[in-house]
Amino acid sequence: MPSTDDEIGGLHEHTANAVIADWLRSTGRGWRPNPERKRVFVDSARRADIIIRQPNRQPVVIETEFGSPAVADAAGRLGLKLRRHQHPIREVIAVGIDQRCERDETWRLKERLERNEPIFSVQIVRGAHEAEAEVWPTQPLRATPFDLVAYCEYAQAPQIVIDEQSKEIAEEIETTASLLRAVLADGKSRGAGVMAEFRKITGSDDDDGALNNVCATWLVAIDLQNDLARHNDMLQHEGLLTAEEMREQNGDGVLAPLALLNAWRSIKSVNYEPVMNLAIATLSVQGIDIEIAPVLRRLSELSVRIDGLNVKHIYNFAGELWQHLIVDREERAAHYTKPAVAELLATLSAQRFADRDAGSIAELNLWDAACGTGTLLGAGERALRRLYVQAGGDPRAPLHKQRMEHRIFAMDVNSIAGTLTAKRLTDLDVEQSYQRSNIAVVDHEAGSLYLLDPEQTTATNLLGQGATATTPGADEQPGQIAIPFGGMDWALMNPPYARARGGRVQPTTGLGPLRQRARKFGKQQETRGYEMANGQAGLATFFGDISNMRLRGGGGTQGVFAHVLPLTAAHGETWQAWRAELETDFEDIVAIANAAQDEESMSADTGMNEILVVATKKARRPRAWSPCRITAVALEHPPLTLQQGYAIAREIAAIPPTSLSGSFGHGAYVRTETPSAGFSWLAVGNASTELSLVAAALVNGKYYDPLNLAEADLALGMVALSELAPTGPTHHLLGHPEGKTPIGAFEWRKLTAARPLPTHVSMWAADGDAQRRMILRPTHRGTPMGGDKVKEEIKKLNEKRSCWFFSRNLDQASQALSVAHTRSPAHGGRSWNALQVADDAVGKAIALFYNSIFGAIVRHAYGQNTQDRRAAMQIRATQGIPCPDFTADSDAARRALDIAEREFDRLAALELEPFGFCFQDPNRHEIDFAAAEMLGLDPADGQISELLARYRLLFAREPNVNGRKRAILDALAEYE
Repeated sequence: MPSTDDEIGGLHEHTANAVIADWLRSTGRGWRPNPERKRVFVDSARRADIIIRQPNRQPVVIETEFGSPAVADAAGRLGLKLRRHQHPIREVIAVGIDQRCERDETWRLKERLERNEPIFSVQIVRGAHEAEAEVWPTQPLRATPFDLVAYCEYAQAPQIVIDEQSKEIAEEIETTASLLRAVLADGKSRGAGVMAEFRKITGSDDDDGALNNVCATWLVAIDLQNDLARHNDMLQHEGLLTAEEMREQNGDGVLAPLALLNAWRSIKSVNYEPVMNLAIATLSVQGIDIEIAPVLRRLSELSVRIDGLNVKHIYNFAGELWQHLIVDREERAAHYTKPAVAELLATLSAQRFADRDAGSIAELNLWDAACGTGTLLGAGERALRRLYVQAGGDPRAPLHKQRMEHRIFAMDVNSIAGTLTAKRLTDLDVEQSYQRSNIAVVDHEAGSLYLLDPEQTTATNLLGQGATATTPGADEQPGQIAIPFGGMDWALMNPPYARARGGRVQPTTGLGPLRQRARKFGKQQETRGYEMANGQAGLATFFGDISNMRLRGGGGTQGVFAHVLPLTAAHGETWQAWRAELETDFEDIVAIANAAQDEESMSADTGMNEILVVATKKARRPRAWSPCRITAVALEHPPLTLQQGYAIAREIAAIPPTSLSGSFGHGAYVRTETPSAGFSWLAVGNASTELSLVAAALVNGKYYDPLNLAEADLALGMVALSELAPTGPTHHLLGHPEGKTPIGAFEWRKLTAARPLPTHVSMWAADGDAQRRMILRPTHRGTPMGGDKVKEEIKKLNEKRSCWFFSRNLDQASQALSVAHTRSPAHGGRSWNALQVADDAVGKAIALFYNSIFGAIVRHAYGQNTQDRRAAMQIRATQGIPCPDFTADSDAARRALDIAEREFDRLAALELEPFGFCFQDPNRHEIDFAAAEMLGLDPADGQISELLARYRLLFAREPNVNGRKRAILDALAEYE
């Protein structure tokens, strides 16, 4: 009778677990996987299919079965404690093994594992105990063996534990900072001097921020000291002790400042300068003495608590703590990337190096010119290490040392950010020492953007190496890091979005001459200037230029661009040059947005909708733009954990290159072609791929039927609105509301309905309740400002009065009009932009089009949906919005104008519901029918009628149209 699986030609589950455990052991990560272990849980007879143990790491529990993931078994392990481990299990990996493998012999399963076949399905089960189990995702993830390795790495740092602990630890630091304040207050004048030095060294504007930063910096230094004392052979030989051992050596248990300083200086003599310099500088301030020992002791105890979590190699604990503590993030433009989003961006963009061999992957130059606390760099390094091992690299090789010394480049204007970045990167593998690093704090007036000058190639090292000013020349010297032109492989960053407005000063200066050098240099290469930069769009456009300039191109080593950006990058008029340059110099452009828009933004507390943009630099820089395909990815929800970020990235990377649209487990995608250089990326930000295809067709003069997957020409082609009706003037020239800062020609006061219209009136403000018909009364009366110069300006402005107005800041959930008409000429305003229409028939046609579902879709795609439900437009952007060519010399155009003349007065008298209710508003349906007839469609045709109804539903379902307004959602549910 057969006695082995091989002899019977199949596998039992326990044999499969043994084979999987052996393979996991062979990955060289120092894991000790044990399959089918009994009596491993305290007070429970349950066994574990596979347990992975590793020194100084959280254990990982995997539950398997053939077929679907073993979710029920995984949930049953939650809350249990493993023997020899103090923390209860909070997260378990449920794995399903492909049922084909059940018929395998042992050697065949081993072969599948070695070949990295996608034989697993995975779900993550987390919670405090079985009754509270949460399963993610609802549909299992298809996974390869190397994917399983990644999920195991993440399980060593359970997000549920980190979320619970990080806030508590931040509160402990704030309490410790209060204790430090009290100690310094006892010193009176001495304490005031110390506080002033703390503010100066940390760059903080207030005492609370300075004390928080000082305590966080000391905690980071103590934490690194403890790690090195345990793992670094050289420092162990020199007698380095942990902070706790230092206290034990001291008879009274005091952790003295001088003893810590000596230990930190010993560490600095080996290297680790980026971490230690700031800590040494703050602890060396004159006036600090033994009285702060209780503060240092509390920080030492806190370090022990953090270390006991065993998550630092995966999670940027130091950086996350600092984000909890910083009090002036807005002024510092320090909106950091959330770890889960960083994992998504890093994993997805790293996949563009997946076809390289291990040696090439090890030598990739990774660069962040606005590194913050190093979250993105840490995620990037993890992603590259996975690729390195998957490509056959030895996981035991000194990769960390090599890359820290030669391949990772970080820059920031903030010394604390540089310190925390260095700690983040050190934590990735604290057992590997490095002798130098490439982390620079830049004190140039332009910050990292000094690299707009192509002749600037180096910066001095972070702290402790003398000055930190930039240095010209390409030769690498001690204390300098080189960022040569065309020398970086991967630009992975979340650049600051800051721009000067609202009284805020631009955080960098002197950009004008640098920008000119970038333009000139590109043209000298007989191609084009580097011209992404636009001050109105903000600093992120400038970082686009330096990324383009410094990334490799050609020779089979094209660089990869990976930035976190505001959604305005996809649509804003001031970002047009940025888009045009990216489309020209890069290929395989992917833009990822959170279509739900009900979650927080991808960077912390910016309050903006954001996108992730990934692109590969072309082998050669083209001389001119050519049509480019953009892959727009709409996520149902942004990732909330590292596993989710990784999983979503893997799904996006697996989208077939030939597929034009479709869905995946956590969202949908559509590929559209840009019609002209820098034109709005219409599909980015839409939740519906169908709506994206409809919009893309409309702006090209076509209509798309999403039910029949058919496309056909409209009777009229599309042109820019400015060709029919130039816009302006801007509200800055027109004036200011009563009581506001004086600017422009008029002061505007709200009109009352009872008074006759004064000489100067304006369509200044939008009113969602009152403005429901296309013919409106002006909203404000204007008082001219004094002075002859203003009188001349008023004459010019009077010539620009109009009866036609475009809504610049449309709230689609509460406002009903995109274009409005007044009976007599009026000025424009802040909310309504005057349209200079030469022929009222054209004005009527424009109004009917933009107030119809056709115009609503075009506007929604073209506008900047930076906030829920709002389709805003920059003042000049309205000039470029697509509009049917009602002035064409054609029968179709003349017929459209005739229809507009015939229907406008009747339709203008109808009261409309807000755009978000378009699906149920019979009056707007009347406008839709007229607009359809103007475009050459027959609204009496049943198919066209159904098409319009479909368009309305697609539009109203968009979260950035309905704003998740309960009334609209309830009506949608009832209507459908």
